Amino acid sequence: MNRRTIVISAIIIFLLAARVLLYLIFPAPQKPGEKNTFFGELPTLGGKTVPVRSGGGTTAPAGEAREAHQILQVVNKEILAPVLSADEKSLLYVLRENGRVFASDLGGDNEKRLTTLTVIGAFGGLWSPKKDRLILSYYENGAVKNFLNGVATGTPSRFLPPEVTSFDWAPDGLSIAYLSRQGNGTSLVIADAGGRSPRSVYATPIPDFTVRWIGRNTILLISRPSGFAPSVVARFDTGGRQSDLVLSGLNGAVLVASPDGNALLLSQSSTGGDAEKLSLYDIRKSKTTPLNVLTIAEKCVFSGDGKKIYCGVPKGAISAPSPDEWYKGADSFSDRVVEIDAVTGETKTLMENETDVDVISPFVSKDGKYLFFQDKKTSALWRLTLR
Repeated sequence: MNRRTIVISAIIIFLLAARVLLYLIFPAPQKPGEKNTFFGELPTLGGKTVPVRSGGGTTAPAGEAREAHQILQVVNKEILAPVLSADEKSLLYVLRENGRVFASDLGGDNEKRLTTLTVIGAFGGLWSPKKDRLILSYYENGAVKNFLNGVATGTPSRFLPPEVTSFDWAPDGLSIAYLSRQGNGTSLVIADAGGRSPRSVYATPIPDFTVRWIGRNTILLISRPSGFAPSVVARFDTGGRQSDLVLSGLNGAVLVASPDGNALLLSQSSTGGDAEKLSLYDIRKSKTTPLNVLTIAEKCVFSGDGKKIYCGVPKGAISAPSPDEWYKGADSFSDRVVEIDAVTGETKTLMENETDVDVISPFVSKDGKYLFFQDKKTSALWRLTLR
């Protein structure tokens, strides 16, 4: 082999090695659904799914013009009740398989277990605003049970009464309101944060209300939504022990309260059960403002200051009756994520084709940096960078 051949071979080997190195550092863009064929489909080491960022469900090129790390899957497990910790430095969530509470950093790393109690059949959870207690709902022998689980050290745990059908925390986290079946009616009961000292404050013959504590003295009683039935939203004043009607006659009403409790983001259906566009209802002025977004309000959340609303918006049709079909799992969506200005109604899309998710349980960090949400289809947790 002459010197010229040796030099050329060395150059070719160097270029191939450089190409491999560049590929590993700056992978080529891939089309949605396209597989990486450079190394085939080798398994990923480490036991954690590679984060999915912008680029149609694949890892985006490092130099891509769009925001790097804009969308990230932070917990690739079936989880319940994801929230930010009180200091917003950690994520808290419950593993569906065993009901145990875990914490991780905001990227889903450094996971640690907070509780050791195993709860089989868990299907829902609601955190106290203080994030020191969690009401965990689960099935046992065909019955629903609600366990008030103390997560902070020294916080006691206990069961809510078996007759409880719905519950919510006071905004300050010092009390619990729950609805309890009593004979032919339903009682609204308020207890302390540990579930003790319960007192009945209101009674209604309507059996299917859910309870939402939206202000210091304001509790809403909301009939369960159906696209074929008119909804009722009543208000109870815990200070004056008075009740009144807020909304009625709207089919399929689903609502989300603003942080100050003075406004409701509302979705509803036509008399035929077809989904209609969102609206914003000012409780104090009894004024409704239509919004140009078609979705179910439960897929939305207000920013901490109430100035923005973030929603998962189905890219396809919403099956009738709405929201019945979605709640029972017969309808599934692929959503884009939009931001709505709560004052002007202006809407802009933040995420559209990056990944296939059906948004549920959205929440926003107080600094407005991140939007978190679950995918209804997988229960995995995602993080979208807002700024």
